[in-house]
Amino acid sequence: MFLQIVLNFFIGLFVGFILEFVYRSIEHKKLIKPKLIDAQMYALIGTFLAIISFLEIALIYRLILIFIVPTLVEFLTGYLDLKIKKVRLWDYSHEKFNFMGLICLRFSLYWFLISLIYYHFILPLF
Repeated sequence: MFLQIVLNFFIGLFVGFILEFVYRSIEHKKLIKPKLIDAQMYALIGTFLAIISFLEIALIYRLILIFIVPTLVEFLTGYLDLKIKKVRLWDYSHEKFNFMGLICLRFSLYWFLISLIYYHFILPLF
């Protein structure tokens, strides 16, 4: 169990780095290397997904957690960087249903779908 959690930390780090690299590079139309804090956020989510895979909880609660926790991690990462380092890692203030420009419904749904894909297709490989 411990090895799987650690392994998923690093897989989440790698997958998150790739996703962030591709998304930001397409968005800016040039190669953009993600900040380490962005990749760490994905590593935490990969770790969380590994942990809940060991829990015996009903599917509906598992789905709720898979929706809420990545959004919470994104919010805390953005909020702490904004308050401590005075750096805004991303800005969703132009998106509908955003909170403080740090999270929004659209990207929460994206993270939910990516997390579901990770949970059902990558986690079982390990």
